[in-house]
Amino acid sequence: MEEQIFNSMIQQGAFAALFVWMLFTTQKKNEQREAQYQAVIQKNQEVIEEQAKAFGSISKDVTEIKQQIFADDKK
Repeated sequence: MEEQIFNSMIQQGAFAALFVWMLFTTQKKNEQREAQYQAVIQKNQEVIEEQAKAFGSISKDVTEIKQQIFADDKK
């Protein structure tokens, strides 16, 4: 496919060359940006998992406290 693009570029001239250069440059930058986004998403997923574990233990603690309070109220 790239060969067809370059052959067309030769026929069309300088404007086609500039367009193709801009197209490939933009694609490379988009790939780099996407890789950075994926790294950020992975990091965020790790943080979310840690917070979920912390909230799980907090929920357990709150449940135990509620049980103790209700047990004290019944006495």
